[in-house]
Amino acid sequence: MSPNLESIAGTWPMIKLALHRDKIIIPVFILFLVLLILGTAASIINLYSDALVLQAFYLQMQTNPSITAILGSVLDPSTGGLTAWRTGISGPLIIGLISIFRMVRHTRSEERKGRLELLDSTAVGRQASLTSALFTSFGVNIIITLLIALGLIVLGLEFTSSIVLSLGIGAFGCLFTAITAVTVQLTESSSDARYLSVGLLVLFFVLRIIGWDNGNLKCLSWLSPLGWVHQIRAFAGNDWWVLGIFMIFILGLTITAYWLSSKRDVGSGIINQRAGPARASKCLNSSLALVWRLHRGMLIFWVVVFALMGMVMGFTAQTVTDAISANHQFLQLISQVSNGGPADSYFALVLALFGEVFAVYAILAVSRLRTEESKKYSEMLLTNSVSRSQWMVSNLIFAVLGSALIMVVFALTLGLAYGSSSGNFSQDLLRILASALVYLPAVWMLTGITVFLFGIIPRLASLSWVALGLFVVIDLLGEFFDVSQWILNLSPFTQVPKLFAGDTLTASLGWLFILAVALIVVGLWGFRRRDIIG
Repeated sequence: MSPNLESIAGTWPMIKLALHRDKIIIPVFILFLVLLILGTAASIINLYSDALVLQAFYLQMQTNPSITAILGSVLDPSTGGLTAWRTGISGPLIIGLISIFRMVRHTRSEERKGRLELLDSTAVGRQASLTSALFTSFGVNIIITLLIALGLIVLGLEFTSSIVLSLGIGAFGCLFTAITAVTVQLTESSSDARYLSVGLLVLFFVLRIIGWDNGNLKCLSWLSPLGWVHQIRAFAGNDWWVLGIFMIFILGLTITAYWLSSKRDVGSGIINQRAGPARASKCLNSSLALVWRLHRGMLIFWVVVFALMGMVMGFTAQTVTDAISANHQFLQLISQVSNGGPADSYFALVLALFGEVFAVYAILAVSRLRTEESKKYSEMLLTNSVSRSQWMVSNLIFAVLGSALIMVVFALTLGLAYGSSSGNFSQDLLRILASALVYLPAVWMLTGITVFLFGIIPRLASLSWVALGLFVVIDLLGEFFDVSQWILNLSPFTQVPKLFAGDTLTASLGWLFILAVALIVVGLWGFRRRDIIG
């Protein structure tokens, strides 16, 4: 059901309001993603300017099953082909997350806070909120697409292929804008809408891995929009028709979102939440019990998702290592850079890719403190028998131990799944678990940074996301450039030893742990002495 003119009345003022509210975060999102992709392209151009070096790297990547299973195969032996290969997963995932969080922020979150009901009681039409959110999110994705295309062309990459690559990334963002527009109609809670949309994003990533290019189930790649981005074949033939698949789903999902929106009441969802008990449980007799009730949904979601991810990657590992073992050239290369075998190189890559992902949960868990404070829920608790330290520490338990639990579950399912096919449970499981746990001090560093900002400068607590983005950029720079060691040392993740690659434990892990604890202590001290901000 498409909207009529009366139902979208007042859309333009709401677009201006959304742009005003996001006047800082939108440019940050755009610059981060555009610079990340253009920086990757510039580094590839700089590092592989020699044709022989480029060809050697292309052949090396084509014969590396562990890389192909996660990032896909390199479709063209050119700097453009390498750029499309290297950004074909990270670019869509980031733009997908940007689209999800922006759509939820300007639709379901506004309804939950009661702001949308106030606006709808004026001259604003019933579908104005959804239309303005779609317009701004589509607009951000289009701007990102144009800037990426322009940047790639300025860097000297082929004109048409640069446009195709940027359109693939932008189309993925628009698709998840439309997907989220549907999920916010289905659910009654903003957190449920985010979980559902992000869960679909993770599902598509898993399908892409299962359907890796050289595997027996590569047809499954077509069930994932991430696979569609790869099948566009930018710089390798430019299959424009794949963009038509994106357009069909974007249009269909957008129409579905409007139809669902017309069928529900403001503030409710198509799937209504069940009523809670009339009386609180006796278990809710402490601040820790209340915090568990608040955190359990997110924690269970992350545990389940990464348990499934571990299982998928564990079962995929045997296929990948078999392919590596059959490639004598790549086996010789592994023996030069690693003390382990084919499986070791695969697990080292998997853990390196997911190292920063675990920090996302830690930041989200600590950010709950800021959310509770801004909604004035914490003020009601702190005026009773709950102390500031008690309330904050209760939340930090889930940030610290929750991130460790997710990491352990991922490592265990990864090791058990691989062990079931390799037949060596005990040794493989212990090595994978140890190699994953060494990332904990780096993850807790992000916890410490977020706690520090919340306790000292609460309005800047969101800068922890900027810190994580900076660390990701530093890791990428270290991968492609001969970056100064002091710059690499700024990221805690570059100091984590890759045990599967033959690294040994160093004192840097201890210093990371001490610094994380110090930041948390300072944050606690600052929160005890500042005013509560509503």
